Amino acid sequence: MTIHFGNDFDGTVCIQALQAEAGSLYAGPNKLLHWLEAQLVCSGYPNNTEYIRIELYRQSLGQVDAAFYARSFEADRFATAEYLLQWRDELLLSGWNFEKDANIPPRLQTLAEVEFHFRKKINDPELSAMAMGYADRFEQVIQRINRVHIPLKKCCFYEPFELQRPYIQRFVRILRESNPAVILQWINPPNAALAPEVDIMLLQCRRDSDASTFLAQTLRENQALIPTFLAPQSSLALEQSLLSEGFAAMGIQSASLARPSLQILKLAPAFLWEPVDIFKIMEFLTLPLKPLDGGLGLEIARVMAEKPGFFSDTWFAAVFGYFETADAPEEARDQYEFWFDRKRYPVDKSAPKRDAVILYTYLHEWARIYFEETGSTNNSLLVLAEQARRIAALLDTLPEQRITFLELERIVRTIFEASPIQLAPAEKGSFPFVHKPGAFATTVDTLIWWNFLSLHDTPTPDKWQTAERTWLLKQDILLQTPRQQSRLNQLLQLRPLQWTTKRLILVVPEQADGADVQPNLLLSDLEVVLGKNFKHSVFHIDRSNDRERLSMKLRLPKQIAVPVRTGRRSRPHVQVAMPERIEAPEYETATNLESLFYYPHRWFFRQKLRLYPSSLLRVTGDNTLLGSLAHRFFEKLLQEDILGLNRTEVQEWVDKQAETLLPREGATLLLYGREPERNAFLNRVKNAAWRLVALLRSNGWSVEQTEMNLEGAIGEVPVRGKADLVLVRGVEKAIIDLKWSGSSRRKELILNGEDLQLVLYARLLPPDEVWPHTAYFILEEGKIIARNAQAFKEAIVAGRGGVDHVNVCTTIFEKMERTYHWRMEQINRGMVELRTARTASELEALYEGQLFDLLEMKNEDARWDDYRTLLGVG
Repeated sequence: MTIHFGNDFDGTVCIQALQAEAGSLYAGPNKLLHWLEAQLVCSGYPNNTEYIRIELYRQSLGQVDAAFYARSFEADRFATAEYLLQWRDELLLSGWNFEKDANIPPRLQTLAEVEFHFRKKINDPELSAMAMGYADRFEQVIQRINRVHIPLKKCCFYEPFELQRPYIQRFVRILRESNPAVILQWINPPNAALAPEVDIMLLQCRRDSDASTFLAQTLRENQALIPTFLAPQSSLALEQSLLSEGFAAMGIQSASLARPSLQILKLAPAFLWEPVDIFKIMEFLTLPLKPLDGGLGLEIARVMAEKPGFFSDTWFAAVFGYFETADAPEEARDQYEFWFDRKRYPVDKSAPKRDAVILYTYLHEWARIYFEETGSTNNSLLVLAEQARRIAALLDTLPEQRITFLELERIVRTIFEASPIQLAPAEKGSFPFVHKPGAFATTVDTLIWWNFLSLHDTPTPDKWQTAERTWLLKQDILLQTPRQQSRLNQLLQLRPLQWTTKRLILVVPEQADGADVQPNLLLSDLEVVLGKNFKHSVFHIDRSNDRERLSMKLRLPKQIAVPVRTGRRSRPHVQVAMPERIEAPEYETATNLESLFYYPHRWFFRQKLRLYPSSLLRVTGDNTLLGSLAHRFFEKLLQEDILGLNRTEVQEWVDKQAETLLPREGATLLLYGREPERNAFLNRVKNAAWRLVALLRSNGWSVEQTEMNLEGAIGEVPVRGKADLVLVRGVEKAIIDLKWSGSSRRKELILNGEDLQLVLYARLLPPDEVWPHTAYFILEEGKIIARNAQAFKEAIVAGRGGVDHVNVCTTIFEKMERTYHWRMEQINRGMVELRTARTASELEALYEGQLFDLLEMKNEDARWDDYRTLLGVG
């Protein structure tokens, strides 16, 4: 057997066909260990058991008192165990047996004490196989290699001895001593840096997707060009473009942590804790693949998008309404009870370990069964099932019976691994490729380095103290230094440049996978080596002059110029065919009427064509949420006998209501770090509540009804509405519209006679012969804004204080009626106005004198217009 050893040889290796004969093994550290174990008859260890080792080491760390890691261990036990286990493995691989002497440095003495406890655990017959990590297995091989003959003829090393990791150096020394007949050969690169005849092309572009399309089309135009690809990033963009051009599939795998199925592992613990993390629950509900009925998940997500929390009135209406439909499967109710009808625990305390075990055991069983039921085609489900099983197994090994939020998150993160995906298996005739820069064991004529980007592999600062290195050196134990590691990394990065003989194409995008990236650090070295010729090797594929220069080297795909379409003149109207088929609405609302008056296209597209914006199923923003919550507080408050409450009682009432209202409809305010915003909001609600109580008392008003349904008509069309607050004072009445913020805008609406909703509600409120007072109450500021001070002497008056609200409201409502009839005449003729900032002046000229007795039209684009793209102004 001949072994070719390279530090990047564990994956795909670029070799010549003649080099692949029987008896040759191209191996990196992992493959070398597996081969040695097979020869020494000590194989059979399971893979992916690192999580067990971390847990056992965590337990061992906890058995040593007054340790140097005590504060870190208290903050995050699993992270500390994972980090220090790497220290332990490095010491073991370097040859230390963890024996102490009188001069041992304190930290090494502590690690030796931890090792004593750790070895007792890993030598347990029930755990020994699963607790053996790479370091333990390689040390076992080192101890046996002197006693067993290995059928090895030659070892070829592709990196210098002095840059090899310490345990590889140990292996080489022992191999020399135990079997001097083995030939040790050190392979030097064919080029010290770059061969002078190598043609270097640096292809720059905006996005990696642009580069993949360009490369695939260029290779199609240059059939004689058979390159080898170096693709360090796990992206499928290159494979997709090559397949689209008819090339054979290379079989590149993309390993991503963003697989929707795997997200369940991280999202499931959100159901154990309170306050509920609404954002994680929403992500769970909107996953395409989840252990919850899809229809039920969407119903709950729609409710939570508007009212972020669990178990509001709307929640129960949606859930139990879904259960009564014919589409609801039988298992939906059981799934709902498993995820939502469970006890939750405070996130700052701990939860029973068994609850977490049940959660991941459920995920394991569901993924396994669903994989079989769906035809055994989605391998991500198998990955999910295996990782869920490992999490449950690790939880079972914990000696503690309770677990904290941070500990559970750390356990999931320890086991969470990327799920590989492949567009198509490798096909005959495909281009050769490797993933690692150091995976070249032969020269290549043409190399395309796909995404020549920085790998961010700079070694971390030295964790070993000088006294520790000195003591270990006296024990003949050598540790790799950051400088040696950096030199090894640099050598591996240089390998593709040193083993290319004719043509080297480096692809350097500004963005990869949608994120800004930095070029490989070797780019500056290339610039130094090439000197003045460097700029002649750079080609930006989006620039015509660079493509012209590049065409002298390669046959390039033709570019087709896309004609620029000039913007059309915005039309002021659109003509609707057969307007007689437009059905009269069942009823109108104040919001719909405002759309009809000012922006008829919005009314027409929504009410007649039923073009509704689709729900994005995302949690509502803070401004909307705070307004909705404030409304709910006041809706409940105004049902109480508020006139008998003092300020302290009002504040206590708000605090008491918040205990139930926020978890049900505003749980985002309960999340960690939101306490300042939550307290500020509740303080504003308290101040506004007391301010409203004081206003009602001082002005002699009492509450007649909240959320009062109103009905009436405008023209011949029924109109419906709901008034936030209706007050009564003798024969007088008042309608108050509660708004969270926007005092300046509300004042402007009243001043311009555009408070149409309040005027409409005033008209609909019986009795017909009386016009009630109207006002806005701004909750955030505790201010009331009105047309005059007749109803509230403390009101902020919009305009002149002596305005008679009866005359003003009468005038506005008459204009509303006339505007309604005018708009409906246009609609009946099939003419729908398209009012934007571009068309406003043309519309004014078209209408001439028609607008004097109508509401004043707008000269700007509509706010939050969902139909801007249809109008050509998006």
